[in-house]
Amino acid sequence: MPDDEPKPKRSEDLIDAPPSDDEVAEPARNAAETSSADGPEPPLEAIPPTSPSSPLALANAATDGDDAASESDAEPREHDPEPPLVTPEPPGPGRWLPLAIAFGLPALFFFLLPPLTKSGLWDPYELNVADMARRIALNLHGAQSLALGGADNSLPHLNDLGRPQLPFTSIALGFKFFGLHEWAGRVPLAAWGLAGVLATYAFVARLFDRRAALYAAVALTTMPLYFVQARSMLGDICTMSAFAMAFGGLAVAVFDRDERGPTSIAARLPWITLAALGLFAGYGSRGGVLGIAVPAVGVGIAWALSWAGGGRRADPIGDIVGAVGLAAGIAVLGMALPALHADTPAKDLNLWVGATIHTQPKYPTFEFYVGSVGHALAPWSAFLPFAMGRLFVPPVGRVGFLHQRESYGRMALLVGVTVAFAAHGYLAARTDMIAFSGPAIAAAACGVAIRDFERGAHASVAVGVGTGVLLGVFHHDFHELPDKAYQAFAVVGAAFPESFKVTALSLWWVVLGGFALVAFLTWAERDSPRAPFDPKNYLRILRALREAWDGLLALAYFATVAGASLAGLFVWVGVRTHAKWLPTMSLQIRDGVLNAWWVVAFVPLAAILGTFFACDLWLWAFNRSRAFGKASFTRGFEPFEEIFRRVREARGAEKWTCVGVLVPLMVIALPGGVLAYLITHGTRPLTAAALAIPSGVALFLLLGLAGDVVRHRAAALALGGAAVGSVLCVAYYPALANQLSPKDVFDSFQHVHKGCEPLALLGVGNRTSAYYAGGQPMTFNEPQAAYAWLKAPDPCGRRYLALKSEELAKLNEMYREQSEPRANLPVLDARSSQILLAASSLFSSEKNENPLDKIILSAPPHPQRKLDVVLMDQNGREQLQVLGIDVLEVGGKLVDVVAPGRKYHMRTYYRVLDKVGTEWEAFIHIDGYRKRHNGDHKPMAGKYPMSLWQKDDLLVDEYEFALEPNFTPGAYTIYFGLFVGDTRLKVKSGPSDGEHRINGGQLRVQ
Repeated sequence: MPDDEPKPKRSEDLIDAPPSDDEVAEPARNAAETSSADGPEPPLEAIPPTSPSSPLALANAATDGDDAASESDAEPREHDPEPPLVTPEPPGPGRWLPLAIAFGLPALFFFLLPPLTKSGLWDPYELNVADMARRIALNLHGAQSLALGGADNSLPHLNDLGRPQLPFTSIALGFKFFGLHEWAGRVPLAAWGLAGVLATYAFVARLFDRRAALYAAVALTTMPLYFVQARSMLGDICTMSAFAMAFGGLAVAVFDRDERGPTSIAARLPWITLAALGLFAGYGSRGGVLGIAVPAVGVGIAWALSWAGGGRRADPIGDIVGAVGLAAGIAVLGMALPALHADTPAKDLNLWVGATIHTQPKYPTFEFYVGSVGHALAPWSAFLPFAMGRLFVPPVGRVGFLHQRESYGRMALLVGVTVAFAAHGYLAARTDMIAFSGPAIAAAACGVAIRDFERGAHASVAVGVGTGVLLGVFHHDFHELPDKAYQAFAVVGAAFPESFKVTALSLWWVVLGGFALVAFLTWAERDSPRAPFDPKNYLRILRALREAWDGLLALAYFATVAGASLAGLFVWVGVRTHAKWLPTMSLQIRDGVLNAWWVVAFVPLAAILGTFFACDLWLWAFNRSRAFGKASFTRGFEPFEEIFRRVREARGAEKWTCVGVLVPLMVIALPGGVLAYLITHGTRPLTAAALAIPSGVALFLLLGLAGDVVRHRAAALALGGAAVGSVLCVAYYPALANQLSPKDVFDSFQHVHKGCEPLALLGVGNRTSAYYAGGQPMTFNEPQAAYAWLKAPDPCGRRYLALKSEELAKLNEMYREQSEPRANLPVLDARSSQILLAASSLFSSEKNENPLDKIILSAPPHPQRKLDVVLMDQNGREQLQVLGIDVLEVGGKLVDVVAPGRKYHMRTYYRVLDKVGTEWEAFIHIDGYRKRHNGDHKPMAGKYPMSLWQKDDLLVDEYEFALEPNFTPGAYTIYFGLFVGDTRLKVKSGPSDGEHRINGGQLRVQ
């Protein structure tokens, strides 16, 4: 049905549709006439909205049922000519749907998506906490079965823990009841995480409404810092959850009110109890400053400001709670500050500080903790500054006690975030890294900002664009410094797995780019009377561009296209006729000139019209939604039906706009992009086409269904956050954890070993084996002893060795010395770049997964540029023979011609003639026309040191290079060799330049 036609009224619409201005105003006038100036504040039903808003799929009464007032929060949509009368929804299942989602989503993320058994223990960070908890369970909770032979089974001291005991006790109870498994220790922490989300939902629902609480719960659940801590045995989730309880309970106890004024002691007693529980848990998990002082001072300062600003009614209960909280928080700070500023830091754990005082060798810069929180909460942290700014705006559609309660709630959130951030920034210079304890109030700020927009707050392109800019900064950081992802673990200094960098960057592209797109489309506009996908609107844009600046813009456009086309034609003719001037033009410039005409002609228009099309898509999906029903599953077909109808019926310029603009954008753009991506990433063309062709329709079907479910563009931001958060939760962090854990190695051992075949460890902590191997394998500290054990005959069959990747080179060298024929060490599992599983032998059906197979060749190579160069040391002893080099594209294709700016690989093949006693470095010089590209590097990236090279070994060194843009077309010479300091390994025979640089021949640059 077209959007501009009235829709018939259905029973579900009587709940979903908002009231008209007259319907709202009438009870307001009646209430005004019957109330006195000194009487109580008018009920919410009597409060007219101050700005328009669009409803969600459920009735406002269902999710705003804390008070009947929320029925008046919405104004008729501009495309609904006659909104039906609103009838209050009776209590039913819909009233509890937000709470069910707020419970179900974290339960899914923390326990099941993926299961807690999916990610292995991170040795040593997570394993240290788990082992302390095991010893507590053994000594304090009677779990005698947790004693491990050869391990420390004594009760740890608080100084060993480094913080208060509650997180360790929680994990210990999990071990006691479920056994020594990683999931058993994580279940109690996941339960703490779930409790924190529910506490956040509860206080936001009370101070604001249930829909704002739902958005806050979604944001909190999908913040990496929160769900990573909830799924790992690091322990700081207890602090975060306790903070949500303490802050939320105190805030409601101080600021709660209803239409009669401040609520009674009976109504606030559960919140005071929740606050007390949170303060107790906070002290037990991170001490006095973060556990007690920060939430108490945050709410206490907000209470003091509420009196300072005037307008606050007398509230004995709230005033007592606020004053006591502020005083208690200041008192705790007073107890902690002397320890923090002592001339000689105490060696024992200070419970008021909550951490061992450890002055940092380098004082943190002012943006240190900003960056920490930014990376730990990404992508929500990019939206958070704007959400905090929106809290300064008065509540939309709220007057009377609702306005006052929400205003106080906003002030409490602003002050609470400020106090928490200041406390963490202050402690950062005096203690080791502590995870940010206040993601709950950050999530609450995001939820309130989204709900404000839903209730009628103005749109802001600046919010969408600014969020995208900050996400771009985060992407740059995760690309250049991938270890920033460890901020979610609150771990500093850990090395990021090299083999995971490419996958990690791709996943961050999806997460940050997806959130940026959703944020921009959500905040670019509120609603519009225009019909989505109307060709008249696109034709109007084209005409406006044509007439802009009295036609000068169009003139400049066509002149630029014409000039670019002539330049491209000139170069094309030069290529065809082999013009003499062509070699003086670099390949980069030539390609740029040849393609400039279509880039200038189509890219600007595609960007403008594509952005407008995306806004139309969002408008159709969320602002033209209908009540959820069976038709929602096929709603995505309607735009296609409508556009093809317009193609048939339209005439003139409107028809050509449909054919030339809308049909390509709707039918071709997304499938074409998906097809190009899949083919360029190695997917077979037929498979890529089968996946790409239905992708456009699938997107419309998905957005149509989502729009009918959530019913407002504001909710799309929360939905998008949940979607990209699921990518991090399901794909990114579990994969990263498995790169850092020996879990995969132990799983492989359990799968391949037979009977009593033994396992030993080299460089891998034997404590980990208790969780995966069910015992205590033999442990070695030296490669020689480990290799001797591995190769010793065993009556059970073959032997297995789990080893750190840095031990592989030495073990491999010893294996090659004794194997006949010479081969590399058998490796059965190399999925993790950190920990490998080796075996004493391979079966015929097994493949060697040794990473060194790419470096140490089993057969003579056939290089593209064959050489026969002998290198000798300073004593004249022949050491290496250079067999040749290859120059390849990134995809592996051999090339003779390269272009500046593009990446290529150069492979150098060596045969070892004698033991190499010096660790030489490699150099590559590409010389010509007074230019030089210098490529100094460690051979094989240092993965197989020269001291391990054996006589007759065949090795390949691969180095990635890209010529500088100033390399003009022509023939350059490749020189390369080995050096240390100012000394080069001498060239005894073969092509060279006389300065001990091997001449690798000409390299043509286009």
